[in-house]
Amino acid sequence: MRARRRMTALAALVGVVLVAAACSPPSSPPAALSQAAPLGVNGMVQEGSSVWVSDLFGKQVVRFDPDSGVIEERYGMDVGVCTADDPVVVPGGDLVATCPTEGLVVRIPRGGGPVETLANVGRGVNPVALDPSGTSVLVGFGISEDRRLLRVPLDGGPVTTVADGLPPVNGFGFGPDGLLYVPTGGVPGVLGTGGLGRIDTSTGEFTDIPLTFPGEPGKLGLQFAVGADVAADGTVFVAQGLNAAVYAVDPATGVARLVGRSPGGVADNVVVLTDGRVLLSNFFGGSVTVFSPGPGGTYTTSVLRIGV
Repeated sequence: MRARRRMTALAALVGVVLVAAACSPPSSPPAALSQAAPLGVNGMVQEGSSVWVSDLFGKQVVRFDPDSGVIEERYGMDVGVCTADDPVVVPGGDLVATCPTEGLVVRIPRGGGPVETLANVGRGVNPVALDPSGTSVLVGFGISEDRRLLRVPLDGGPVTTVADGLPPVNGFGFGPDGLLYVPTGGVPGVLGTGGLGRIDTSTGEFTDIPLTFPGEPGKLGLQFAVGADVAADGTVFVAQGLNAAVYAVDPATGVARLVGRSPGGVADNVVVLTDGRVLLSNFFGGSVTVFSPGPGGTYTTSVLRIGV
């Protein structure tokens, strides 16, 4: 009986999400830009003084001001955006996003125009990062059934395999050392076994980074490691998806220091801004948790609503 109730509730939630998604605002820039908040916030990437977010539930990508939350640009289903999870800005200003439900890597033109499919790589494709060369993107998979890291050329050329046999990975990013830092463990990591690794994309070699948590005795790993972004000084900021939090990791030692926790409870990705602020995307609802640096390595926590 309880299982039946849970399934009924889940079906109702899915129905609400589908109805809401069907009513998502049109793409921008129109004459009057809608400030309707995204349904959820997934992957994020900074562009200048703004931040782009993917809204998987709403099938849209949104650019907003991280100071005010004002939406400055958006592209949605009317131009063909699919279940966008992670975005990246590529040379020329277009966006490339992964769509895990459809298994697509897509290019979203700025200023309008239909979305272009760069590659159909299979369901579960999730993280994306711009290759340092600027000519391709790297994409990975958050499911244990697909353990590849792929290179997808921006000119429509053939997809190639960079690495295989990887653990499930999620939102990732390159460090100043040229290595790709990846949160590992996938969904089974909710039990506290999520971790961090790095990949040399020139060779495909994966290296695990054992984590220690001096401030939390007994903690062995992250409860679903969902995102990683790297600051200019090489510090890796890793998002914990369940019991949502951000940790700052020294990649040389694996020491993980708690930056702060999100009142949202469930997170999906993290981005560190050039001014030192760290944004954690709240999986449900159109908001991000903002961690602002203070004296002595401390951070203050606030929540920023995107749009209205």
